[in-house]
Amino acid sequence: MKFWETFRFEIGYQGRRGSTWLYFVLLLVVSFHMARDVFVAEAVEGGYFLNAPFAVAQVTLVACILSLLALSALAGGAAARDVETRMHPILYTAPVSKADYLGGRFLAAFALGALITATIPAGILAAALLPGDHANLMGPIRPAAYTSAYFLLALPNTFVAMALMFSAAVFCRRGVASYLGAAFVLFAAIVSRQVLAEMMGYWDLAKLTDPLGLTMFGELSMVWTPGEKNALVVGPQTWLLSNRLVWLGVALGVLALTYFRFRFEHIGVDGRRRWGRRRAGARYDT
Repeated sequence: MKFWETFRFEIGYQGRRGSTWLYFVLLLVVSFHMARDVFVAEAVEGGYFLNAPFAVAQVTLVACILSLLALSALAGGAAARDVETRMHPILYTAPVSKADYLGGRFLAAFALGALITATIPAGILAAALLPGDHANLMGPIRPAAYTSAYFLLALPNTFVAMALMFSAAVFCRRGVASYLGAAFVLFAAIVSRQVLAEMMGYWDLAKLTDPLGLTMFGELSMVWTPGEKNALVVGPQTWLLSNRLVWLGVALGVLALTYFRFRFEHIGVDGRRRWGRRRAGARYDT
């Protein structure tokens, strides 16, 4: 019961903030603009439609990178707001377990992050329905391309990134630490694609160590023909599914470590940690 109370409180708190809906609108507009105007040259040169499944995945992955800033703000606020606002002496002595407190906060932040990243396929679909000057570059709308882009690309990326961001903020007791999680995700993706794959030739390893799936997409861009880019959906490929399982496992492992290492401790004005629970209330820590 307290889990859902924590969840509802966090949803309500962050849902009332104007910045949350600003992120929502901005990502929708950016996704729409990229799908309709930004990648026109690539589509013409590659011989595929602007709304081909390959193009839908391309815009989705770029938009996922851009969404890291918004996701960092959500995760950092959920993880460290109590300490930063000096409300933790009250909340840490409440009869709430670690599972309820951390789980409710993280699930609420992830739910909002999932809602924000849902604007990516929505913006791409809107671009296909409102092509503007590029109607001749639009092909048939493939619903599977949009559902796969969200459930196999955007949503797993959101979960992995927010797990790392949330855990970083919890450990450091600072919301800004969530941006370290975002930096790690982006750095790992770039190193996997450009260093392991392109420079060293370890494509199989790079496809697993890339948390965003950029390496797998880069390989498909080189081996798929224009007809395959128009017809085949990006997502169900074996290597990509393996990548999703690996990084979902990493994210769950990080969240488990965060749970076991977290303590309800007060942070004093001198920066020292003090136990925030009375011995009689220790039963609520697990």
